[in-house]
Amino acid sequence: MSFAALLMFCMALFPLMQNIIGWSYVRMENDLGLQSALRYDKNNAIYHYMLGRYYHRNLGRPDLPNAIEAYRDSIRLNPLQPFAWSDLSRAYLTTGQAGEAEYALERAVKLSPNDPDLLWEAGTFWLMNNMTDKAFQALRRYLVLMPDKQAVVYDLCWKLKVENRSIIETIVPSTYQHQAGYLAYLIATKRINETQEAWKSLDQNRLEKKDFIAYSNFLIDNGMYESAEAAWNEITQKIEGQNSRDGNTLIWNPGFEDEPLNGGFDWRISGTAGVNIFIDEAVRMTGSRSLGVAFDGLHNPDVTIAQQIVKATPGQRYSLKGYIKASGITTKNGVFFQVIGHKCSGLDVRSESVTGDSFWKEIAVDFDLPQACSALIVKIRRERSQKLDNKIEGTAWIDGITLKPQTTSLTNSSRKHST
Repeated sequence: MSFAALLMFCMALFPLMQNIIGWSYVRMENDLGLQSALRYDKNNAIYHYMLGRYYHRNLGRPDLPNAIEAYRDSIRLNPLQPFAWSDLSRAYLTTGQAGEAEYALERAVKLSPNDPDLLWEAGTFWLMNNMTDKAFQALRRYLVLMPDKQAVVYDLCWKLKVENRSIIETIVPSTYQHQAGYLAYLIATKRINETQEAWKSLDQNRLEKKDFIAYSNFLIDNGMYESAEAAWNEITQKIEGQNSRDGNTLIWNPGFEDEPLNGGFDWRISGTAGVNIFIDEAVRMTGSRSLGVAFDGLHNPDVTIAQQIVKATPGQRYSLKGYIKASGITTKNGVFFQVIGHKCSGLDVRSESVTGDSFWKEIAVDFDLPQACSALIVKIRRERSQKLDNKIEGTAWIDGITLKPQTTSLTNSSRKHST
């Protein structure tokens, strides 16, 4: 009985000893070691796979035929190994066996459908080989798993000439974040028509301000003023607290009653060192708020306090008016209005500069918009002083800005401010 028990114990221990001996040879990490491991455990699928990798990735002497044979041996023993199928696919592809490579890769994806690296490899392979349905499905799944890789996927699609509509409908996942990501990609790569197409497919009910502003800025920067204005009017009507359209002026948000959107056709606020720009509810000319700017007396800034792009009619005469209140503004270079052309030359008019102490003072400037201009920029500025005593201090407020077309001729006083 003792001998029988010992025999049974040894028989039970034999597979374990096989594994121990096998792994001791595997650790040699060479052909001899892996072949020795297989002699002790020829039914171990992992050993066959590792031998295939050794042949496949041997930098000195890769042996693809033996690699393929070893991978296939591994898969015969265990067909549920996605990594073995994917490596087999790569080996097939390198040896020019495209059909076998496709089959192996498809098996790998089915076994591991949530492996981003595998999905990227499969999507790239299928796309380069015109298997668009499989490619689109793989790349779409890849983007769901790896949303930060959108630019990489879209770059690939555009390099391989995938149509914009196909990208929108079959590759970009249906979430708002992915849709907005593709819109941002098109804006960054300056594709005007494709950007407009992507905008139309964006879920307008979930639209975020940053995406709307980016799209508006993109159209404006590319001179698409009509399209930009149409999108601007449509979307701002849906934004809470944006009731800034005034039929008496072309200026949007003329009294700073609404929080500036910092883009599109609204005011763009920008400060610099020594300049504090703020919305003031205590001091105003009209309405309930004004734009305030405070200078600390330690700097000599050249600063555009606020600016707004306005769609306008070429050749039309316009009159810009607004109110500026000053308190203790030092230096001779105070706050003034300036109008220049947007993406065009031939227009640069400036109002007088407000300094010192003054109650609300109406500032006006008239000008002709050149025929080459379809939009202009209204700026609220302070210009750097060239005087020795140039550190500006004090506070100014701006309110009630209007821009209106004129039918009368320009006055001599307004012409002298043109440069």
